[in-house]
Amino acid sequence: MFRSHSIRCGLLLTALAALASCGDSGGDSKQAQIRLVNVSPGYQSLDLYVDKSGDSEDTLKTGGVGYETAADYISVDSDTYVVKFKRNGITSTLLTLSSEKLTDESHATYVAYGSNGRFNTLKISEDVADADDKKTKVSILNTAEAGGLDVYFTDSSTALSDATPQFSSLSSGGSSTAITMDSGTYRLRITGAGDSNDLRLDLASVTLDSKKVVTLILSSTKGGVLVNAMILPQQGTLAVNHNTKARVRGANGIATGTIAAATISGVSVLNSAAVGVIGSRYGQVDAGNVAITASVDGVAVPVENQTLAAGGDYTLLLWSDSNGTQTTLIPDDNRLPSASGKVKMRVLNGMSGFGGPITLAVDFSPIAEGIELGTAADYTEVDSGSDIQLDVTNANTAAPLLTRSSVSLTDSAVYTLFMSGGGTQNVGGTLRKDR
Repeated sequence: MFRSHSIRCGLLLTALAALASCGDSGGDSKQAQIRLVNVSPGYQSLDLYVDKSGDSEDTLKTGGVGYETAADYISVDSDTYVVKFKRNGITSTLLTLSSEKLTDESHATYVAYGSNGRFNTLKISEDVADADDKKTKVSILNTAEAGGLDVYFTDSSTALSDATPQFSSLSSGGSSTAITMDSGTYRLRITGAGDSNDLRLDLASVTLDSKKVVTLILSSTKGGVLVNAMILPQQGTLAVNHNTKARVRGANGIATGTIAAATISGVSVLNSAAVGVIGSRYGQVDAGNVAITASVDGVAVPVENQTLAAGGDYTLLLWSDSNGTQTTLIPDDNRLPSASGKVKMRVLNGMSGFGGPITLAVDFSPIAEGIELGTAADYTEVDSGSDIQLDVTNANTAAPLLTRSSVSLTDSAVYTLFMSGGGTQNVGGTLRKDR
C-alpha cells in the first residue's frame, strides 16, 4: 500500500512539473525584447513589423515612432524573424532584415537613420556585461551623413591640438567597437576625420556613469555637415543633444563697387572680397536671431537681422539692382545625394550686371530654369563623372552666358555654380564643391 501511494504521488509531482514547464514557455524568460529608435531626418514617423521567417503577412509591432524618439520594448517569442521597416501608415517597405535571430531574454535596439532615399538601420545588442566600478563602456554609431568623423572626450580646457581622439575615422553608417573609459564628466567634441580644426559638434558637459554601457549616436543636421549627439544607455532612455551652431559663408555678386565685406554675428564671411568671390569654407556662429553687417567700398549697407536654424548651412549673397546693394540669406543643403554615382548641383544667381533670370543645363539638359537675380535654384541630382558640360543661358532669350566643358563632378559631392557679372562686366562662374 505504501509503495502504491508513493508511485501515485511521484506521478502527480511529475505532471505538475510538466504543466509548470509548459506555462513558462510563454513567459518573459522565453522571449526577446526589441525596440526602435528613429534618428532618420528623412523619415519622421516609422513602423516596425516583426514576422516569423516564412510568414506571408506583415504584422505591425510598433507604429508611429517619431523622429529622435525611442519606442518602448516589445516582447516576441524567441525565434528567427523577418524584420521590416516602413513609413508610418504606408504599405511599401523601406528595408527588410531577413533571418534576425532573437533569443531568450535578449534585448536589442534597431536604430533607423538616413535622409530621404538613404534609409538604413544599425542594430545594438543590449546585453553587454556592466562596466567595472568607476568605469564606463562606450561605443559609437555614426548615422550622420557628414563623412568620416573623430570623437574626443576631454577636459573642458584641453585644446584639440593637444588631444588624441578616442574614436578615429568613423565612416557614415559605421559603428565602433566598445572601449572602456573612466567614468566622469567630459567635454565631447566631434571633428572631421583627421582635422581637429574641422569642428562639427562641441558639448560642454557629457556624463559617463559608473558601471554603465552606453552608445553615442551621431546624427544628421539640417545642413548635413554639423552633427547632433544622442546618448543611449544600455536598456535605458535616449538623451538628445542638439547642435546649437550654424555654418555661414558669403558670396559677392554686386554690379558696382570693387570690394565687399560682411559679417554674421561677428564672424567675417566676406573680407575685401572682389565680385565673383564665394567662400570656400564656412564659419560657425550661434544659431538663432543674428546680426548681419555689410559694406561695399567701405560704405555700410543696411541689413536686417536674420534667423539661423541650429545645424543649418547658409550663404549670404550680396547683389545689386537699381535700388542699390541688396542681401539674401540662402539656406544650403549639404546633405549627400540619395545614391552613389550622383552629385547635387544648383546655380546661385549673383549676376547683378545682367539683372535677369538664368537657366543652368548639365550636358545639355536643363536642371534649373528661370532663376532670378539674388536667388538660388533648388538642388538637382545629376550623374557624377568627367568631361561634363555646364551651360548657363539667358532664361528669357536662351542666349548663352557661360559654357564650361570637360568639368569633373566627384561622386556623392554637392556643388554650387556661383554666377556673377554680366552687362559691362565679364561674366564669371565659380564652381564651388561645398562638400
